[in-house]
Amino acid sequence: MTQRMVFETQLDVLRTADPAVQPATPPRWRTDAGWLVPLFVLFLLKQLFLVAVIGPFTGHDEVDHFYYVARLAAGDGLGVAGETELPPEARRYRTYVADYPNNAEVIQPPLYHALLAPLYAALPDGVAVKLYALRSVSILFGAVTVWLAYLSARLLFPGEVFIRAGVPVFVAFQPQFSFEAAIVNHDILLITLFTLVLYLLLRGLRDGLSRRAKLALGLLGAAGLWTKASFGLVLPVVAVAVLLAWRDARRSRRELLADWAWTVGLPVALALPWFVRSFLLYGDPTGAQRLREIPEYGEQAQGYWEMVSEAAFWRDRLQDFWGNYGWRLVPFDLFDYQIIGWIWAAAGIGLLALLVRGLIARLGRRRWAAAPVFTRLQRRGLGLLALSVLLLLYGVLYVGTIQFTQSRFIFPAMVGIATLTLVGAGRWLPARVRPLGLPVLVAALMALNAVVALRYLIPFYVGPGGGAMIDP
Repeated sequence: MTQRMVFETQLDVLRTADPAVQPATPPRWRTDAGWLVPLFVLFLLKQLFLVAVIGPFTGHDEVDHFYYVARLAAGDGLGVAGETELPPEARRYRTYVADYPNNAEVIQPPLYHALLAPLYAALPDGVAVKLYALRSVSILFGAVTVWLAYLSARLLFPGEVFIRAGVPVFVAFQPQFSFEAAIVNHDILLITLFTLVLYLLLRGLRDGLSRRAKLALGLLGAAGLWTKASFGLVLPVVAVAVLLAWRDARRSRRELLADWAWTVGLPVALALPWFVRSFLLYGDPTGAQRLREIPEYGEQAQGYWEMVSEAAFWRDRLQDFWGNYGWRLVPFDLFDYQIIGWIWAAAGIGLLALLVRGLIARLGRRRWAAAPVFTRLQRRGLGLLALSVLLLLYGVLYVGTIQFTQSRFIFPAMVGIATLTLVGAGRWLPARVRPLGLPVLVAALMALNAVVALRYLIPFYVGPGGGAMIDP
C-alpha cells in the first residue's frame, strides 16, 4: 500500500511545480483504489477484532443504548429518564451503568435506536448474538465516515496525496474513533451524519448549493438532531457555508433567508416535537440538565474558566481522545501520551505559522503574497473545518458544566481534526519530500494500533484477571 502511495505522490509533484496550486479536476477514486482498498480491508479487520475483544457492555453507556434499542423493538415506548428502569438481566453489568437501575439514555432522541430496533427484533434470542450484531452495524457507520473523510480531503487537496490519503488513514486508525465504531452507541451515527454534512458543505463551496443540496442539508440536520441534540453545533457551520455560497452566486438577501430556512430552520422545525417533549418532561429542551441529578455525575461539574485554565483538564482531554477506553478502564502509559502531545504540538505550531503567513499575505506584503499558501476553496474549507472543531470543543466544555466531560464529544469533527493536523504537520516538510511523510504516518498509526491491541486491550480483556471485567 505504501509503495503505491509514494509512487502517486511523485506523480503529484510532477503535475505541478507549486504544490500549493492544486489541479482543477480532482482524481477519481479509481486512481486511489490501489491504497483505498487495502485501507478499508485493514479497517474492517481491525473493527471485527475490536468487536470481538472488547468485553460485552464495557463501552461507554453501551448497556443503556442496547436496552433502549430492545425497548423500542418490544414496542414499549420511549421511556422517561429517571423513571424507566433497565431489565433484570442488565443487573450483572450494573458497573457500567451511569444511573443504575435507571436507563439514562432514554433522555436522548431515538433515531439511532429506532434504526436498530428492526434488526434487534429479527435476530435470534440471546443477548450475545444481538449485542455483537448491533456492534457490527457500528462498523458500517465507521466505514462510511472513513470514505467521507477521503472524499473531503480529495475535494480540498486533490493534488497532495499526503493529505488526500493521510486524512482517511488518520480517521481509520485513530484508536478512539475505532472504539466508537465497534460498540453500541449513537455517537457513531452522529459522527457519520456530521461528517456527511461537512462534506456536502465543502462540495457546495466548490460547485454551489443546488436546491437538492439545500434540502439534503435540511433533512440531514433533522436526522442529526433526532440522533443527539449536540448535532445542533453543526448548524452555525451550515449557516456560514450557505452565506459564502450565497455571496458567490450574488443572489438577493431574500434568497439568503430562504436558504437559511431550508438548511438551518428546517432541521430545527422537524426536531421541534422532541425538544418540546423534553421541555415538558424535564424543564429543558435538551434534557441535559437532568444529568446533574445522577449521583457522582453532577458533583464533577466545573465552570468554564476552571476547566480551560487547568493544565490537568487539557491533559485529561488528550488522554480521552487517544486512550481511556470505555469507562476510562484502559488508559495508556503517560509516555505514550507525551509522544502524541509532542507531535500534536508540532502540528499546531505549523498551523499557526501558516495562519501568520496567510495574514501577512492578506495585508499585501508582495514577497509573501506572490506565493499563496492555499487556494480560495482550501482557505474556506479549512476555515469551516476549524469552526466545526471549535464549536464541538465548546460542546465538550458545556458538558463539563453539567457533569464530567469526555473528549468523545468532539469526535464528530474528526475529519476536521485530521485535516488540520496533517496540514500543520506537513508544513514542517519541504514540498518535494512532504509525500514521503505519508508512509511514516501509515507506519506510525499502524504501530499505535498494534501497541493498543497487544499491550492494552488483549491483556485487559482476556489476559490474567482481565476476564473479570467481561463478566463483573
